[in-house]
Amino acid sequence: MEYPADVSLSLLVIFFLLLLLLRIHFSKKAKIKRKISGKKIIYYKDFERNWLGTDGSGYKYNDRPGCYVITLYNHRFVNRLNYMHYEQIYIGQSQNVCQRVHNHLNGKGKGDVYADIKYGLEAYIRIIPCREKKMNDLEKQLIEAFNATKSYNRTRGGAKDRK
Repeated sequence: MEYPADVSLSLLVIFFLLLLLLRIHFSKKAKIKRKISGKKIIYYKDFERNWLGTDGSGYKYNDRPGCYVITLYNHRFVNRLNYMHYEQIYIGQSQNVCQRVHNHLNGKGKGDVYADIKYGLEAYIRIIPCREKKMNDLEKQLIEAFNATKSYNRTRGGAKDRK
């Protein structure tokens, strides 16, 4: 079937606009993933071992506002190459991000995360410090970038209005 020139041109323009929109969408996800790629991946047992630390150096004493990403795996060794091959993921925010992660790991937070750890999955944490007024936006971006609503996040994030 042959189309008139103006229809073909219109279809071509629509096609390129669609490609541009897809590129922008996926580049936002890639950007947020790159933002956290430089953050340390912390094995949950190491996090708990260093909870108190020595001489006030533990996570408990160095708390701050921020977001966190907890990924769960059925294997022990995780690095930058296999980080994206997780079984489950949970993303959150807190004014006391280390305390909040500690709560999740000890059954006082997201029950699914605690149950997975209890029944043998390995957990890894990334903590992303940020200013309190930026936490909602960062959490929403992380949840979208990691498709976390298909895992343990039930909402798209940003529960509290932080100004």
